[in-house]
Amino acid sequence: MKLKVYQGDWFYNMGIIGFLNIIKSTDLEEKVTIKNNYIEFDSNDLEGFETIYFDYFMKQYNVAERSREYLINSLNYLMSHPERIKETVKRIREHIKKYADKVKKFDEVHFNEMTLLLQKIGKVKKIEELGVIECAIKQCNEIMSLSSINEKLSANLYKFIVGDNFFGQVSFFNVAKSSLGLEELRQTMYRDYLSAIIDYGKIHDFISEGNLEELKAFGDERLQDKLINKNVQKLLKQINKLLKKNDMGVLKDYLESDTHKRCEMCGEYSGIVGDYTEGHFAPLAVSSNNARNMFWNFNLEYGICDICKLILFCTPAGATYVKKTYIEHDEDEFYQFVNMDTSIKALCNNNVLLNSSRDKENPFNELIVNMISENEQKSRWQLENILFVEFKASIEAKKCTLNYFNMPTYLAKFFTQQNKKLSVIYNSKIKAAVIDYLLKDKDLKFLIYAKLREKIKDEFDQKKASIVSGNDCFNLVRVRYYINHYKKGGSKDVDDKKLKVIRYAGEEIRAQYIKDHAKNKLNGIAYRLLNTTKVGNKKDFMDTVLRIFATAQLDVPMLFLDVTAEKELKFEDIAYAFISGLLSDKYEAKNTVQEGK
Repeated sequence: MKLKVYQGDWFYNMGIIGFLNIIKSTDLEEKVTIKNNYIEFDSNDLEGFETIYFDYFMKQYNVAERSREYLINSLNYLMSHPERIKETVKRIREHIKKYADKVKKFDEVHFNEMTLLLQKIGKVKKIEELGVIECAIKQCNEIMSLSSINEKLSANLYKFIVGDNFFGQVSFFNVAKSSLGLEELRQTMYRDYLSAIIDYGKIHDFISEGNLEELKAFGDERLQDKLINKNVQKLLKQINKLLKKNDMGVLKDYLESDTHKRCEMCGEYSGIVGDYTEGHFAPLAVSSNNARNMFWNFNLEYGICDICKLILFCTPAGATYVKKTYIEHDEDEFYQFVNMDTSIKALCNNNVLLNSSRDKENPFNELIVNMISENEQKSRWQLENILFVEFKASIEAKKCTLNYFNMPTYLAKFFTQQNKKLSVIYNSKIKAAVIDYLLKDKDLKFLIYAKLREKIKDEFDQKKASIVSGNDCFNLVRVRYYINHYKKGGSKDVDDKKLKVIRYAGEEIRAQYIKDHAKNKLNGIAYRLLNTTKVGNKKDFMDTVLRIFATAQLDVPMLFLDVTAEKELKFEDIAYAFISGLLSDKYEAKNTVQEGK
């Protein structure tokens, strides 16, 4: 039976991309046809997909490889920093013990071997005994690489991560089945997800071709199989009753009759259809029994076919895991996906690029930069028709964070026409935070304030080198200035010369204070100006500005008149540009990154 899976909403597209990622470099890849807006394959070709599926994820969540990489990196760090032997040895022991405790649950012999290794490592006190640690790490890696251990731990890691973030209490993710091994996982997936599609496809083909004898023989054989799907079992028993009439028309009418629910997700397939619940895709689905008031006329049924279930089951392979290290106090781990109104191949390519950039501070930025490398008009169209999605679900904690980012026209214009203003931000974490703010339509003034405050705090602590530069703070001000310009419908024929004049005025004040041996006063002045800006106190801001210019015996630039009039520059533009200048050495920009013109 030929199956066609069409593009749909973002989560369904994520499943299609995941399916294509899973079959990549396997025999099944050659049997799947990719059209503009759908993929096509034969239901019989899904035989063995359960093996392909878990091979993919066992490679993704290979515990032995992760452990080996961590221990080798720790060993290399110790060789480069012998003075930190105590804390490094402690981290190595903690890492090995974490896995030893897991191995203990199913392999007592190798647990005892890992315990002996922990004792040897614990006795190391000097860098001259590094050979003991090297030998112990090698033995630990050998134990962890044993298939009986690695498969078990990798399967458990997969169940924990994927089960908690994507699916609910479904099939082998159920707590009662948490002890299932890899082979049992494959069998469960075949029985609960694949066999229904394959068997129904064969039943459909037998009836379409009029092969009643083969249909009966197939049904008798499948009903004896322990891995037969319960829904297929019911279907075959009903078909056996109809076969007694020896009427092909009756069988065809039965398969096409209204007794079979039609899938409400894809609208294509009927036959074996179940109810859509949080077990199929937790970030979006709901528990119908606990949320009756969310359904029209309290109708709790939403049919979903086994093909759609399989596609949703592939969503973890279509998402990109990202850790946002620049987020300090909130949730910083997400799964991301990029959805576009485009062909499946283009959608796949964009998400491959997103995944290849997952180690960057903000993968979305890498994708945007790649898009704007083409001609401006095409780039704007692409950006305006893009949907960035990120989510973090936790079934165990019963919570889900789901963020959607559309690209408004003004933002698409900024990225295609003024992206260099963003690229010159030297600090990658600040640049990543800017992308987050822009996509979430948050005012950059909050980020500017936070970074200027951080810069001032670091300046007070003279022993600590600041990771925030005044130049980056000014570039944040520039980005905000351009964004506000485009929001008002402005064109690209705009410059930031007046902002630079304000910034240079701050640098001149700083240079004069340093010349007069009064540098220690600058941080207090900057802090006072920052606070008056935050609360919008223009009077106190200008009083302070006039006082410091008078002290430095310098003329106040006429542009400061805009503080009250706000004709060309807004109060916050002037204030933050000036403060960033106060915190920057005059030639700081040249010492960090050259600004593109």
